[in-house]
Amino acid sequence: MKCFNCGAVLKSTDYCSQCGADVKLYRRMLQLSNAYYNEGLEKARVRDLSGAVISLRQSLRLNKKNTDARNLLGLVSFEMGEVVEALSQWIISRSFQGQKNLADHYIESVQSNPAKLDTINTTIRKYNQSLVYCEQQSYDLAIIQLKKVLSMNMNLLDGHLLLALLYMKAENYGRARNELRRVLAIDRTNTRALRYMKEVDAAGGKQAEKETVVQSKDAIAYTSGNETIIQPVGVKDNSGLHSVLNVVIGLAIGAAVMWFLVLPAQQQMRNGELNDAVAEYSDQLDSRTAALEALQSEMDGMEQRVQEAEQTAQDAQTQLDSQQALLAAYRAYAEGNAAEALTQLETVEQDGLSDDAQALYDFVFSEVGTQAVRELYQTGYAAYESGDYATAIADLQKCYELDNSQGDALYFLARAYHRSGDTENAKTYYQKVVEELPGTRRATDAQSFLDGLQ
Repeated sequence: MKCFNCGAVLKSTDYCSQCGADVKLYRRMLQLSNAYYNEGLEKARVRDLSGAVISLRQSLRLNKKNTDARNLLGLVSFEMGEVVEALSQWIISRSFQGQKNLADHYIESVQSNPAKLDTINTTIRKYNQSLVYCEQQSYDLAIIQLKKVLSMNMNLLDGHLLLALLYMKAENYGRARNELRRVLAIDRTNTRALRYMKEVDAAGGKQAEKETVVQSKDAIAYTSGNETIIQPVGVKDNSGLHSVLNVVIGLAIGAAVMWFLVLPAQQQMRNGELNDAVAEYSDQLDSRTAALEALQSEMDGMEQRVQEAEQTAQDAQTQLDSQQALLAAYRAYAEGNAAEALTQLETVEQDGLSDDAQALYDFVFSEVGTQAVRELYQTGYAAYESGDYATAIADLQKCYELDNSQGDALYFLARAYHRSGDTENAKTYYQKVVEELPGTRRATDAQSFLDGLQ
């Protein structure tokens, strides 16, 4: 356990031996966080996943850097089918503990399987589409979509619960009970599943029907649900002749009905079925087109959010690099290395600096500018004299850029280009010497060399 103020290792006292901070309450908070973590671990072991989530989130409220609790919360979320939530917890855990963290193994196990990632993205899109179908009261389409989701991710508890609700709305309590049992097999104390199961049991009991029979002198009445069937008592059968006559008449009437009514009706029914099938196919096509458009819009929004997140991360990295370069420049200035300090200052992006950082930048730049100009000229001229023209060009050009009044630096920069064989740049800088140092010996010599290069 480390002190929150100075980072020193805490002992058994209520005060930090390093900085003297009162750590009694801080120690108590960490102990409570660990206690909630242990409670969540025990609940997870007996598959009380929803209870484990509550305990682990309480642990993280007390200590957000409790990586053990955060990793376990990710595992519990993953077991409940919430892969995105699990990855979020593991990534946050890795940001708090970069070394020897089990979150690295968990993240790698998920990201190393592109097919699994595609399946996860597909299930998320299909689950969201099923919610849209529910809002549009297209419950049959929502059930079909949820079945596809659960075939790819059987542990998605929200999917099982939503499917159970849809079955309950359709009064298909047997299938609703099966979905709820699947939820309870994963999370034994899921509150919503238990509440839905109670409602399913109550609705199933009301639906049970009891038949009653009431018999009187003239008839027997059967009651089945909301229907009552009355059967007369004492009706005699027709004689054999009447039976044969009735059969013949029935056959004749049946043939006539078949010829004049049934066959045209069947043809009309087939035509109607064909028209209904065409209309249904058209409706399905429109629905799928709308679903594709919604998915494309959602994908475009996700791509835009990804680009914004990448840009934010890039800006943050640039700001961090600038701050580190500024600190390196100040360290070099403190050590008397003006050239190194100036080199570090050149890598600083001033647009992202805070007011204090900008003030430090201006101070270091003003302090090392003159000294750096002098050192750059000395090293550049020495390199020129020794024939190291590449170093001479780099140092003399930087010297001139820092202070354009350095005529000697400009002249020897032109000479270094000339001697290195770069005649185009030599002409350019000879011309600058002539223009910026008129009437001087350097300008006269530069004009002579320039004439020789024409």
